Formats: sequence, structure tokens, C-alpha cells
Amino acid sequence: MGWKDLNLTWHYVEKWAEAKPAAEALVFGEERLTWGDFKKRMDRIARAYLEIGVEKGDRIALLSAARNEFLLSYMAAGKVGAMWLGLNPKFTLDELRYQIGDAQPAILIAVRTFLGNDLAGTITALKREFPFLKKVLIIGEPVEGAEGFGDFVDRARPEFDAALTKRAAEIHPDDEALLMYTSGSTGKPKGVVHTHASIVENIKVEVLKFYVNEETRCLLHFPINHVAADVEIGFAAIMAGGALIFMEQFDPVGALKTIENEKITMFGQVPVMFLLQMKQPQFFQIDFSHVRLMAWAGAAAPKVMVDVLSGICGQTGSMLITGYGSTEVCGFVTYTEKGDDINTLLKTAGKIAPPFELKIVADDRRELPDGKIGEIAVRGPFMFKGYLNKPEATAAVMDKDGWYYTSDLAFKDARGYITITGRKSEMFKTGGENVYPREIEEVIETHASVLFSAVMGVPDEIYQEVGWAFVMPMPGKEVTEEELRELCRTKLANFKVPKKFIIRPLLPLLASGKVSKLALKEEIKDMMKT
Repeated sequence: MGWKDLNLTWHYVEKWAEAKPAAEALVFGEERLTWGDFKKRMDRIARAYLEIGVEKGDRIALLSAARNEFLLSYMAAGKVGAMWLGLNPKFTLDELRYQIGDAQPAILIAVRTFLGNDLAGTITALKREFPFLKKVLIIGEPVEGAEGFGDFVDRARPEFDAALTKRAAEIHPDDEALLMYTSGSTGKPKGVVHTHASIVENIKVEVLKFYVNEETRCLLHFPINHVAADVEIGFAAIMAGGALIFMEQFDPVGALKTIENEKITMFGQVPVMFLLQMKQPQFFQIDFSHVRLMAWAGAAAPKVMVDVLSGICGQTGSMLITGYGSTEVCGFVTYTEKGDDINTLLKTAGKIAPPFELKIVADDRRELPDGKIGEIAVRGPFMFKGYLNKPEATAAVMDKDGWYYTSDLAFKDARGYITITGRKSEMFKTGGENVYPREIEEVIETHASVLFSAVMGVPDEIYQEVGWAFVMPMPGKEVTEEELRELCRTKLANFKVPKKFIIRPLLPLLASGKVSKLALKEEIKDMMKT
């Protein structure tokens, strides 16, 4: 049976465990697991879930960073028909309360320590507050009233062999498999529900577009609540039979060393990660000769980043690929192509990958011609099932024909490549004219000393709204408001030139690497009061 015929997430673990049981699959620190180990441990965890009483449709939450238990617990959840949820140990107690209270998992698995911080108080509070938790299991020293994850799942449970076989046979591709919460950049996070089918059908395309295969060695340092970890890197490696090397969090120097020492062939990052690495003296001494693919998404890439990476590709023969996607569509749905020029990599997010569909629409959802800015709508088997506990929110973004309206604005060129211009909610009107912040940000970021910018519409008594530009210079560089204003005047119509430039060494960033415009909105409110 070829990989195209497999339609449940854990099928791929079983496939590779049979095909190459001794090959390396998962690496975290000193622990190296083969595909044979992966399947054995996945099944042990699945039998433990059944003993606890997990039913089809239940949720299982893991509070942890990227480590071997991440994919072991995730694949095991799918095999018993449960929906898996990753929780970031950097979250505050209130953030965890919100997501656990909304998801209501039957089991919470949690690391006892994260980067030297003891999470005992957080875990104890969650255990006390949520009686729907049937079991709390701890990776590390257990807290009171909980059990050790390793000791619990490693118990022999031969009496559950038949039950696991029966349960696995009852799982359907359309069953819920993964729950991810949106970043909350524009409000309270929403739980995005994905099925086995939406995950598998998206990644069938990605492994082709990213040229992933059995020899691929992927670096994964994203938090496990992120689509890049749960699908784009984590599941892509499982589907293709490659190896995954985990890091608890992104560390510029540590990641560079891992790329060299583990002979990484593929790694995906957000632009800010690449830029932080390029600041390190070690960057230009690292052996990138094994790398075959470097990918990014989540934010526009500065020219300096693409220039440096292109130089590496010229020496090693590796590829640069970027694209567009979201949590709701299970990762990338558009891709640039191998060999695309620097301008295409800088300005566009690629084109829709067959058999997926994309159109650009007006406010009335009528399709627009090439070159016109409108909302991105996509359709395909990658689609999320809906927002957990929020049917009205789901209905607002999905129509009866299966189109998902993303709230992202873009235009499409004659080749089918899309250029992102911002979020629908970010567009503002000044003096009756529509202004798209991304257009202005791109101009500001052409300045040699600018790393990131964020343009916001701010209320104005005369013009209705005017633009304010928040600007983050490159480390060690300086830029003045006068320089930026003159740059904008030479490239933009006068009504698009920001009325105010706020230059600061750091801007608030989301985990995705995007500037947090929600945080900036709060700052603007405070600034306008004074």
C-alpha cells in the first residue's frame, strides 16, 4: 500500500515501523527513537488512554514543549479516536484556563519543568479547578494527586490489545483528530478542529511541494500549539518517513548547532528566527551543506534575509520556499516554486497548489479580476471542520459551497501568484480613500536600516483615520522619522504616507513571528489618552 492510500494519521507510523523499524524517527536530547520504538510507544500510550476510559470524540491535552512525547501522545490519541490539543508551557495560568475550559479534555499530560521553571503550581491549580479531567499525568516528578507519565503508560496492558484493535478499526477519516487555537491576534482565541482527512490531504501536497522523503531530517523548534509543529513539519516528516529532531524552544545558536550536528536537511522558520540567527557570529561558519530546503511563512521576509539565504543556496544547491496558509486550512495552501527569483520570494506568497482552489473576492464575495485587491477565499480537502463551540463563527467564514473566507487581503497576478496586502480588519479609510497597511509597510522596509514595521489606522477628527507607522530598526542601525517620511513620499500617494512614525528597538511579536497589532492597538489607546 502506497502512502497515497493511507487516510488516518497514525497509519503512517505503522507503515514506517513495518518498512524500516530500525531507522531513526524521533530525537530529543539524548533520546533517539526508531520507527519501531515509535509504534510500540504509541500503542502503549493508546492502551493507557483506553484504561483511563477515553471515548471517541474525547480530548487529550499535552502541556509541553516539542519533545518525543509530543508526537507519541498525538498519534496515540488519533488511534483511539480522541482529539489532541497542544498547550504552550509559556502560557499564563489564565490562558491555560481559557483553552482547557473551552476544550474540556479528559486527560492532561504535562511536563513538570520547562526551561528550569517548575510548573507544579499551574498543574495543581488546573487539576483542582477542572473536575472533567479524568487523569493528570506528569512528565517528570509527579505533583500530588497525579501519576508519572512514563510509569503509567509503560505498564503492561495485554487485556487492552483487542480493545485497541477494535477502537482503531472504528476510526473514520472525517473523525476529529487535532484541536489548535488561533493566535488571538484580533480577539479571544478560537479552537480550530481538524480531522484525519484534512491533515492527511493537506500534507500529501506539502511533501511533494517541499520535496520531503525518507532521507529528510527536519528540525522542529516551534511550540506544539502551532500549526507548523502539529502539521507542516511534524506530520510531514511522519508521512514521508523522515526523522524529526526536537528542540524545547527556538534558540538562535542552539538551532544553528543542531542544523550542523544533526545534518538537518529541512527546516522551516518565521522570518524573525532567521534574522536572529544571522545576528550570530557563528551563522557564517555553520556547515549548511546537508540542507536541501529552507522555508518561511507567517510574515513578510526582509530583503536582507532573502539575500543571505539565497547566497547559501547558491553554494549548497538548496531551495527557498515560502507560501501562505493558516490554522484553519491546516498549514500551507500556496507555495512558491523551486527556482523562483528573489523578487517573487520577497513580494509574493506563491500560488495555490492543485487540487486546491483560491479566488480573490470583493466584500459581496464576487470574484475579482487579476490585479484587484480583495479577500482571499480558498477551498479544498484541507478545510477545518469548524470552530469548537462556536457554530456562528464558523458560519460567518464558510459558505454552503465549501469556500473559506480568510479575512486576508491580497491580489493575484497573471501567473496566479498572490501578494498579501494585509488583513481585512486592518484596512482603513483616510479622507474616503482605502489604505492597505502592508503596501506602506513594504515601502518602509525597503530602507536599509529597517527590520520590521507595522502600520495602523488611528481615529482622526478631520480624515476619519490616519496611518501611524511603528518601526523597528535593525540591531545597531538608526533611522529617523524624516528619512522614512521622505521615502514614503517618493513611493506612495500622499494620503498613504503615515502621519506619525514611532521608532523603537523592539515591537511586540506573536509566536508566529508577526507583529502583534492587537498589542499595538492597546498602546495606541493609551497614547491617545495622554
